[in-house]
Amino acid sequence: MKGGKVITHYSLNILFMVSVVIFLFSASVLADWQKMDPPPDVDKAAHHPAPLPPTCWMATASNMLAGAGYDNGATIQARADDIYSDMVAHYGTGSSGWTDTAIRWWLRSGNNIWPANPYDVVTVYGHKNPKYPWANSDGARDIANELRRCQFLGLSISWPTCGGSIGTEGHAITCWGDDKTSGILCGSPTQVIVTDSDRDTGGDVQTYTYDLYTNPNPTGCNEGNGWYFNFSPDHPYIKHIVTLCSADEPGDHVLTQKITGSYRIHQDNSDITATDLHYKVGADVDILSYKTTINWFTANEPNIIEDATPPRELTVDWDLKDNRVPFCTWVTITTELLVPTSGTVSYSDVYFTYPLEGTTRPAFRWLLYTPPLQVAADPPDITGGYVVSAFDLIEPVGQTSSNVVGEYRLVCEYIYDQDPNEHTFILQPVEPMGYYVGNFRFGHSYGYIDANSLWEFNDWMTHDPDMRPLDDPQGIFISLDWQGRLPYPKGENYLGQFESPECTEYLPQDLDKNCVVNFKDFAVFAGAWLHNTYPN
Repeated sequence: MKGGKVITHYSLNILFMVSVVIFLFSASVLADWQKMDPPPDVDKAAHHPAPLPPTCWMATASNMLAGAGYDNGATIQARADDIYSDMVAHYGTGSSGWTDTAIRWWLRSGNNIWPANPYDVVTVYGHKNPKYPWANSDGARDIANELRRCQFLGLSISWPTCGGSIGTEGHAITCWGDDKTSGILCGSPTQVIVTDSDRDTGGDVQTYTYDLYTNPNPTGCNEGNGWYFNFSPDHPYIKHIVTLCSADEPGDHVLTQKITGSYRIHQDNSDITATDLHYKVGADVDILSYKTTINWFTANEPNIIEDATPPRELTVDWDLKDNRVPFCTWVTITTELLVPTSGTVSYSDVYFTYPLEGTTRPAFRWLLYTPPLQVAADPPDITGGYVVSAFDLIEPVGQTSSNVVGEYRLVCEYIYDQDPNEHTFILQPVEPMGYYVGNFRFGHSYGYIDANSLWEFNDWMTHDPDMRPLDDPQGIFISLDWQGRLPYPKGENYLGQFESPECTEYLPQDLDKNCVVNFKDFAVFAGAWLHNTYPN
């Protein structure tokens, strides 16, 4: 697949104003490659007396922000410690939470007085709830390459339970390197280098070895395939990662949002093959960066015209003469946009070109509105996420039949201080063309759904099968009310004293499989008191 392109809108002099120092070096003792030497390592013990609080998520967020050049301490460690103090003053020390939420809060707070620093794009990949392993067979390689692309990265880990509930405990650590060279990797590393707010085993930096993705935790229990490593006798697994990178307009302190629109269209000319694919994709806000691709092979790069700098509309032409599209073939256009705030996203002027003619597909724009939370303070474990949607574009044929001429899927991010349970989807025609839309589906993910996974997503929470005309300029409004269906998942809650179970056998009364029978097991038992599974 050809045609990925990324643009960013900030100048080199702005980048050099950021006090980021990145060292790429060979470390014979630790591993072959590490992003910083020394990396920042906020230690809970340096800030709090025992017992240590569940603040690993703030420590990881502080390490990442300091690595990206924020704060003005004399050393990178002093910067990380100062940022951590800001977070503790806001959140306190008694609650669990999420690394990405802490980063986003700090970036938008009054503590951030570095408007020239462009590192403010935060993305989550993987799972928060349930605590499944990150199901990405290339995950270790992707982690390594994210670091090599000048991004900063945190790992969220949990331990397998050998049955019962999925995953136990949660811990956040900061990732800095691996056992490979400094170039972009094609294969997965076998080790990972981290700093940990609760450990200084052998110094601030620890190195761990990954299990095989398909043979995790070979001497213990597991929750299925994933990236487990020898952090403790019962190996934990990565459930999600958090990245911090640069691609925003500096100085506005407005959090970016990531949006994906994927439009699948049908080549329905039975007499001739298509030689070109043309489309326009746009937004009503500045496009800070983008990547647009098709899933049809061509050796040709697309011709892309931007309407301004930064652009709000892209005109894209793919020359497909080297691999013409035959009749009855579906081709998918996928565009990922990074925007400074939510806005409408449109596809228009979409058509295949044939040697003699072209047929235009439905043109439309959409918006997902998510209201702010109506609460006085940040709830514990507050977090953002992504709404996923799909719908069909339909051409009526006569009075009684119709054809699906296009399918569309989208991913739209909402921020931690917006309500995860309430959204309004709005779909409008760019120009009335006599088409209909229907089969609306909506779902949710706590991790970003990439283009490869978007068309496999089927965990729908709302299904609206009605077919509606795509002609009303006011648009089609669909309200999503998910109250009670998306409670905040419990965040990282590592207390500085938890070690994973070392046993591999469990007493029958050990209901939570933590190697000891105690009141927690009684609570599990009591929670189901008098419930039954009789058929009637």
